[in-house]
Amino acid sequence: MTKQQIDSKTLAAFCAKEAGEKKAADIASLQVEELTTIADYFVLCTAQSEPQMKALANWIQKSVFEKFRLKPVTVDGESVSKWILIDFGAVIIHVMTPEMRDRYQLEKLWGDAPKLEDLQKLEKLSN
Repeated sequence: MTKQQIDSKTLAAFCAKEAGEKKAADIASLQVEELTTIADYFVLCTAQSEPQMKALANWIQKSVFEKFRLKPVTVDGESVSKWILIDFGAVIIHVMTPEMRDRYQLEKLWGDAPKLEDLQKLEKLSN
């Protein structure tokens, strides 16, 4: 199977769904493309333990590869650091513990970024 072309919005939505499959909490997808050149979307999710962090990070990578034949550009951090970042280029996944999520408050830092879930609701209303 060859690598598929995938748009960043679809990839972000897929990653958020897959995080939910492994019981991640507080999943949020932020559209940051108008605010930074780093990525188009950030997907934030919370893991309750180190084993769950590892499982989430591995599951997301495995699922993205199986579905789209896409590997991350880089994976940074470990479960012991309480924050794992999975960089797919246009989409960056942040798997964090509740403490790190509270400490860094990425939703507030990127507060001007619309949430993907809200954008999808608006699209449904306009159709």
